[in-house]
Amino acid sequence: MQSIPDPGRPVLRARLAVALIAVTPALGAAQSAVPPLGPARALAPIPNGDLVSGLEGWSQVGPTMTLVGGPIIEAGDNTTVIGPAFTVPPDAQSLPMVLGVPGSNALVDVRARPVQGGADIPLASIVPDRAVHSVDVGVASVRGRAVRIVLDPVSGLGRRLYVRSIGPPVEVLPGWTVTSGLPVVASRWGKRGLDVQDAALVATTAAFTPAARTRFIGVSVRGSGRISASVRGRTIRTSATPAAWNTLRFAVPPGIGAVRMAFTATPAPGERLMVGGIGAPIAATPAPKPGQKAPREVPEAR
Repeated sequence: MQSIPDPGRPVLRARLAVALIAVTPALGAAQSAVPPLGPARALAPIPNGDLVSGLEGWSQVGPTMTLVGGPIIEAGDNTTVIGPAFTVPPDAQSLPMVLGVPGSNALVDVRARPVQGGADIPLASIVPDRAVHSVDVGVASVRGRAVRIVLDPVSGLGRRLYVRSIGPPVEVLPGWTVTSGLPVVASRWGKRGLDVQDAALVATTAAFTPAARTRFIGVSVRGSGRISASVRGRTIRTSATPAAWNTLRFAVPPGIGAVRMAFTATPAPGERLMVGGIGAPIAATPAPKPGQKAPREVPEAR
């Protein structure tokens, strides 16, 4: 899937829905050892987001929008499709939608339109597949608000747009706080973690308690970009390299209780940044590998 850099607005690649979404029990006050990466949890569905009631709740700006077999919305002549109204759950982190645009060089703006009025809120610009596929969009900026999702094809005269469904919203990382960006759980370079593309991911883990006798916990990055991570008021920053994992290390005081790790992972333009080993126990600090920058620590405020 292709992306088009656009400063100030994330441009997302279409992502196939491969993660198993399951309803999980409520999390306790603190997870043991390391913060979990899922399983994802599907939240309340969008009313008629799956088109089972036809076009009820859907609307358009433009000349043509019809329901064809599937059911699937087929919109043509640069018609903007507007989904049903719903309230974004406060714990929603991702909004999947299934859509496609025939032809090449297609671009679709995804916005949230407040039900109570006001300007649309940009969520992402996406380059969808020609066939109908699942695309995930981050919704941290509109959680808790009543909105309609606006799908606006902005390139190609007469461009058709196919929409199969919107929602339900997903809590990708139960118990975490995602302030900005789209969390995507993946495995790469031998680690399971978060694959960050196109826009920064700003998140705070669920509370977790390091295992007994753990001296250091950390977070590792690899790819292209940079990360800033904080634990108990101490912040460390470093850059990533595609050649090897670079690990930030935080000392664990004896008898420490539950902690949270906050981080901002920013990929280089057009590149990917993998964040793995989040909160995992690690050994004493090694020397930086060739080509890596030594992590820079910001001392705790006094």
